[in-house]
Amino acid sequence: MKISASVQAANQLNLLEDIENNKNNFDQLHIDITDGHFAENISMSFKIIEQLKQVTNYYIDVHLMIENNVKYTEVAFTNGADFVTVHSESIDVDSFKLLSEKYHQMGIATLPSTPNDHLKQYLPYASAVLLLGVNPGFSNQTKVISLLEKSKQFYTQFPEYDGILILDGGIKDSDLADYEDLGVDIVVQGGAIFG
Repeated sequence: MKISASVQAANQLNLLEDIENNKNNFDQLHIDITDGHFAENISMSFKIIEQLKQVTNYYIDVHLMIENNVKYTEVAFTNGADFVTVHSESIDVDSFKLLSEKYHQMGIATLPSTPNDHLKQYLPYASAVLLLGVNPGFSNQTKVISLLEKSKQFYTQFPEYDGILILDGGIKDSDLADYEDLGVDIVVQGGAIFG
């Protein structure tokens, strides 16, 4: 199981130093981008993807929590994203299918309140599923649902799914063993890494 470090939780004035100081605690970088509409916060710029790619060798997965996914997925990949995840609540299946055909490295996400059933129509086109355990937009939150239970339900509902499963939001180090035992591929941690 890989750990993806959510840089939104890092010290933004000393981002590279914070990444370097915690490099033994994660495998790749996770960048949340919000637009103030889909999520109440406005977060990082797309330029941070390009800048981090220039000065680090990390795989970068980008989590878009925005309304205009078609436009900004392209912007994310243009800036160097290795993988982009968008929300099923803000993109229709046909648009997601087109994006996945164009970029291949596409994931689909759900909010904590969205049932797993909602993912069914997206799964044939998704390389990954991201289950979010907090309401989007802010770091260092406490989970509002049990990601362990939602993950178990996901695997029960979709036993044929063979893509990547990503868990994100409020994940503590004490949660990791249970997720790894379940077969989760990637967990996103912010506050647990950067404080």
